[in-house]
Amino acid sequence: MEGEQEDMKKLVAMAFCSSLLMVGCGDSKQTISQSEEKVQQEIKKEEAIASANLEIENSGSNVWKDSIDTVWVNSAAVYKNTGDVPVEIGESQMNYMAKDGSILGTSTMIYSVPKVVQPGETAIIGEATMLDGETTVNNYDKTTYNFNFNPTEDGPNLMEVSMVKGIAGEYDYSVTGLVKNPTTEQQEDVRLAAILYDETGMVLGALTGSVDVGLAPNGEAGFELSYPPLPEDIESKVKEIEVKSYGFKW
Repeated sequence: MEGEQEDMKKLVAMAFCSSLLMVGCGDSKQTISQSEEKVQQEIKKEEAIASANLEIENSGSNVWKDSIDTVWVNSAAVYKNTGDVPVEIGESQMNYMAKDGSILGTSTMIYSVPKVVQPGETAIIGEATMLDGETTVNNYDKTTYNFNFNPTEDGPNLMEVSMVKGIAGEYDYSVTGLVKNPTTEQQEDVRLAAILYDETGMVLGALTGSVDVGLAPNGEAGFELSYPPLPEDIESKVKEIEVKSYGFKW
């Protein structure tokens, strides 16, 4: 009887050890699987970064002196996604360069419209500023751009724009039109940008703004863009206006 009990104890112990071994193997396999998945994710991330690219397709500026002899510059650029994956554009900085290579001024925290750009698509940035000091119109040479971008899986959330028209006021120039929300979601923050071209396709500057209230699904609203400033004679030079709009989300 004692021998049988000892044999039974040995069998139970062996079964217990076997179960521990199987659990251990299962945990090991799970750990290996998770590690492989993490490696694959990192590979995909690196591939996306390598496939992402954003370039300036077109840019231009207008520099002028207003009625109280303040020197202004309005600069704008078109970013184009020349990569293979969607990208999210971060902040841009504009550097206003003098002919001797010195800096006449800078503008920071400039955001593109739209923020997310699909491969082959474009975004607009624009800003204007006063140039301080002993600056004259003839001192200005060009505007350079510093910007960053990252691959993303988000969509651009584009709005539809129609009835675009440029209007010259007594003291300013504005772009008006209609913007429509083609999505099935309420858009609380609708942003717009208009870039202006002359008859040769050269960029003259840009205007930016937003819709005062949100847009319901399939909702439509009028817009008027009149900021930042442009020279009073800009209307005679404008031959084409391109407007982009999107619903911004945090």
